[in-house]
Amino acid sequence: MNKILPWHESLWQQTLSRKNNLPHALLLSGPQGMGKGLFAQNLAETLLCDQQQACGTCKPCHLLNAKTHPDLLSVQPADTGKQITVDQIRSMIKFCALTAKYGRYQIIIINPAEAMNRNAANSLLKLLEEPSAATLIMLISHKPMVLTATIRSRCQKLDFSRPDKSLTHNWLVEQLSNQKQAALLLNLSAQAPLAALDLAESMSKRQELFDSLMTLSTNDPVRVAESWAKMEVVSVLKWLLSWTADIIRYSATGQTQYLVNQDQLQSLQNFAKYLNLQHLFKLLDLQQEAYQLLTSSANIKPQGLLETIAIAWVELKRKL
Repeated sequence: MNKILPWHESLWQQTLSRKNNLPHALLLSGPQGMGKGLFAQNLAETLLCDQQQACGTCKPCHLLNAKTHPDLLSVQPADTGKQITVDQIRSMIKFCALTAKYGRYQIIIINPAEAMNRNAANSLLKLLEEPSAATLIMLISHKPMVLTATIRSRCQKLDFSRPDKSLTHNWLVEQLSNQKQAALLLNLSAQAPLAALDLAESMSKRQELFDSLMTLSTNDPVRVAESWAKMEVVSVLKWLLSWTADIIRYSATGQTQYLVNQDQLQSLQNFAKYLNLQHLFKLLDLQQEAYQLLTSSANIKPQGLLETIAIAWVELKRKL
């Protein structure tokens, strides 16, 4: 039987209590790293099992384990950063027109739903307005407001954005070798425990980036940017954005309890004491634009963007 994550338990029981009367479309929404995809897969396996409990021994369960079940379809971008196309949704609609091979649900998981381009979203909307019998469509979305209001209105929402913090903290503590990092990791990951667990493996790289930032004014920013480019660039920009946002928070409020990066308080406070908000917001905008460029197109080369950001940090630090 599937192992349900502790912070999923309440939603899981609510969903199972109406498994014989589910809506035709569910929208699983919340930050990335909450396990929404795992929840959807668990639900699909439960509904398609002969015993409706993901027994692991019946023929449908064997097919699910082999990823060959004919009544389960996964729709996702062909590559990271790509869109879900209208042709993919049209193929999905053809799938829905077939009769379920095992007489139960036909289940589609679209992940992430916000990756659909406009034509794909319009094509999906037609299906949501006239759903096929015994079809369950699960849309997984990290950014539900990107979806059109008409699509959202035709789905029943499962909200993963407010997990019980004691459950997520206790679970993460059990997974970590350095248990003292649990609270910090959750803070850095918008309280998303799976994202926090992934981040634990990158904390040394994060510290390396922070150290390079602290000594940037005495180094060649182009060479520093080269070292940044050898890291996972999207993570580099996320960390830079997070530090910049914390400096702005402290500069505006003078309070440390609002800061996300609690392990770097002294250095961030020192920055905030000597910088004006106008310069900080310009830096924040520059980094946000770079992040959007890199996450929206696979063809952007990061080196030039990182050099511009490194030079901007040098100029900022010279004002200290």
